[in-house]
Amino acid sequence: MNRELHPATGFSPSTTSEYAVVCCDTNDVVVSWDAQAGYLFGHTYDQAVGKDFFALTLSDPTRYRRNNTSSINNLFRQHRKEVSVTIKLQERAVSANRRQFPVELIISPLPGNEFFTIFIRNLEYIKKQRRALVEQALHFEIINTVLQKSLEPLLLKDRLRDILTYLVNLDQLDLLPMAALFLVGPNAQSLNLHSCIGLKAEQLARCKQVDFGRCRCGTAARTNRPQFFPAVDGHECSVTSPHGHYCIPFATHGIVNGVICFYVPASHKRSERQEGLLVSAADVIGKIIDNQKMDLQLINLVNDLRASIIALREEKLFSDSIIQGLEHGLVITDPDGIIQKANTVAQEILHAFTTILEGKKLGAIIGEDNARRVFSAQEKARPGEEKELVLTADSGDEIIVRYSAVTRRDNTGQTAGTIISLTDISEWRSVRKEMEKMNRLSTVAEIASAVAHEVRNPLAGIKIMAQSIEENSCTLEERTECAQRIIRQVDRLNELLTDFFSYARPVIPKKQPTSLTTVLSEIKPLIINKLIKQRITLVENFEPELPLIIADPNQIQQVFLNLFLNSVDAIKQEGTIEIAASALSGQKLSRYRKKNHLLAKHSRFVLVTFMDNGAGMSGAAAEKVFEPFFTTKSNGSGLGMSIVYRTLKENDATISVESTEGKGTTFSMFFKAC
Repeated sequence: MNRELHPATGFSPSTTSEYAVVCCDTNDVVVSWDAQAGYLFGHTYDQAVGKDFFALTLSDPTRYRRNNTSSINNLFRQHRKEVSVTIKLQERAVSANRRQFPVELIISPLPGNEFFTIFIRNLEYIKKQRRALVEQALHFEIINTVLQKSLEPLLLKDRLRDILTYLVNLDQLDLLPMAALFLVGPNAQSLNLHSCIGLKAEQLARCKQVDFGRCRCGTAARTNRPQFFPAVDGHECSVTSPHGHYCIPFATHGIVNGVICFYVPASHKRSERQEGLLVSAADVIGKIIDNQKMDLQLINLVNDLRASIIALREEKLFSDSIIQGLEHGLVITDPDGIIQKANTVAQEILHAFTTILEGKKLGAIIGEDNARRVFSAQEKARPGEEKELVLTADSGDEIIVRYSAVTRRDNTGQTAGTIISLTDISEWRSVRKEMEKMNRLSTVAEIASAVAHEVRNPLAGIKIMAQSIEENSCTLEERTECAQRIIRQVDRLNELLTDFFSYARPVIPKKQPTSLTTVLSEIKPLIINKLIKQRITLVENFEPELPLIIADPNQIQQVFLNLFLNSVDAIKQEGTIEIAASALSGQKLSRYRKKNHLLAKHSRFVLVTFMDNGAGMSGAAAEKVFEPFFTTKSNGSGLGMSIVYRTLKENDATISVESTEGKGTTFSMFFKAC
């Protein structure tokens, strides 16, 4: 906070005390000099200590000195016989810059009578404070009167006229008996005359509307600052006699609402006190106008509330019609589990248990255990997540219900119950089983066809070689070559069947928290020689503090190894393989969910990408890369990527591919994080 500088010394006061404290010895020499004394007299501590107190501070220091003896001792001998009393004096003091001012000195001896404490008070400052208190009391009295007049049971214009009349008749303000109150117009660029006193008809006509900045009042409105104009030309104002203006704006939250113009005689001299009083009065008047507006707004609010109640009733009817029109059941309970509302579909789903839902506890209808499962879903389930429940009626019929539950809250945020969504999926489940059965049969047919196609070629070669041996039409060396070829074809068939069984009957994974860094470190020794031989660079880009994933580490090693070998085959010579991993959650996860709907909302995942700059694939090939027996290699079985896809699925992970022919391929895997 900025401190006011002393007008005589230019020093800043160090404390809020009105007394300076100085200590002198019996020879009038200053031994202690506080900061307030420095503020009062303009001498620093170093400048004052060791100096004669009276010579340093009083305009006539010789008044109390007799025969070069101590002035303090002379004072005590002059006023009292004993040194133990306290002396109070009023003198003319002088500051360092030779300015004189009245002071009060209170001199008191310390125990032992070897030192004296002198308390010094600036009487000029005290008088100024008292005048300020008197002016402040007058200020409060005027504002209090304005407030009292604002409470009178009159129309707003009449109350404002009474207040203006009271203000202009105060002798302390030295105002002419004229005033005008303007309010900001709807366009917020002009002032409209609202109330006035002492103005003639021609003056009213001229001041009916004032644009911002056009005249004195417009300037006050534009700047939002009080304006004083000591002498106004008659050509600039409707009042032709010599006069001046106070133009006082009033505002709410910094936005000007209006301006009050007070007229003063040409002889009027501007006073900060008078201007401050007018500003306070204008603020009160502004509050009166704001309160009037608020009263009108309250009336409008009541009318709007009445209209809102009607609209709420209509909206309730509309909401009820929507609830009843939903294709799934909706049940609303209170915190105790008692059903408050249920739509028609919910009544049909639970008809086998009861004919009336509302007013009954959900546990009494579907069983306490089932009810607990439903209510616990709102605490454990993620938004939008649905669970299934099998309900058995007294008749023995089973109903499979898919449900979700969310907490219902009142306007204070407190729990008001539960909203439960129910869908009868019994029929749908039966249809899905039939479709899955048909899909399995279709898949078996496709795989059988692919296996038959893959087996036919080795069998044809075996047949030819066997016929050659049977006909004895070849030499011993040729028969040996035929036998070796038969063995190679049998090995090829065995490898094909091994891959097929790996795809058809995958090993159940042993899922556990797994470190991707550890998985990669165990794979690198298996491929490092191949990478060096083919001059392929491996780049690892793992995010710091990467969370563990839930998966079978051995199966993930096989997946990574397969992807590495595919990338090496695609690059052939001189290229780069980059493996990156990062955590996914929040907004980052939401971006990937748009492309992969299997990523559950509000879950945590780890994204692992394999990127190479090899030959890449066409769009058609990329779409079929995970299908059984599809391959772009001349000697591949077409089951490698199918096994990768199946293995990741068994580990609750997903994989996708993006590839550009001639530029490279990127495989993206999403694992559940711990």
